[in-house]
Amino acid sequence: MKAPARKSAATRQPRENSRETLLDATSALMRELDTVEVGIVDIAARAGVNHAMIRYFFGSKEGLMFALLDRDVEKRIRQLDRLFALDVTPTERMRIHLRGIMDTYYEIPYLNRLIQRMVREADPVRVEHVAEELLKPIAQAQHRIIEEGVKAGEFRPIDPKLFYFNTIGSADGLYANRFTLSAVFGDVPHFDPQLHARYRDQTVDTLMRGLLV
Repeated sequence: MKAPARKSAATRQPRENSRETLLDATSALMRELDTVEVGIVDIAARAGVNHAMIRYFFGSKEGLMFALLDRDVEKRIRQLDRLFALDVTPTERMRIHLRGIMDTYYEIPYLNRLIQRMVREADPVRVEHVAEELLKPIAQAQHRIIEEGVKAGEFRPIDPKLFYFNTIGSADGLYANRFTLSAVFGDVPHFDPQLHARYRDQTVDTLMRGLLV
C-alpha cells in the first residue's frame, strides 16, 4: 500500500505568517489607494490567502482593522520610554518627539483616518482601548515634555491639549490630503523622502517657534 504523500513545506508553514501577511496587505492597500475603505476580498487577494482567513484570525474586518491599528501604534508607544531615558533638554526632547510623530505619519499616512474610523464604529471596549492604550500615552508624553520645558524656562505656558491637536493636524496634513494637494500643487507622491524631510523640518521648526520662550 502506497504511503500518503507528505505535505509540502508551504502547506506546513505556520498560519501565523498568514496573519502578518494580512496585516501587511491591508497596510499596503491603504497607502496605495489613500483610503481606509478597502475590501476583504482585495485584502485577501493581496495577501494571497482565502478571505475566510480574515475571520479565522481576526473575527471580522473590524477585528483586522483593530489589530492593524494596535500593531502600528504600539511600536511608537514603546519608543516613548527611550525618549524619556535620554539625557537631553526639554527643547531637544520635544524636537525628537515631534520628528518621530512626523516620521510616523509619513510611514503610516492612513493612521489618523483609521483611528477616527475605529473611534466612530468600533464597540465600546475597543474604543476605550484605542483611547487609553494608544492615544493617551502619546498625548500625556507631550504634556509631560511641555511641563518640563515650562519649569526649565525653555517653553512658554501653552495649552497642551491644543498643542497636541496642532501636532497631529500638522503631521497628518500632507499625506492624508494627497489627492487634494495634488489638484492644487501638482502630483504629491506617496513616498518622497526628500519632500518628507523638508516638510518635517519646516513643521517641527514652526511648532517649536510657537513653544519656545
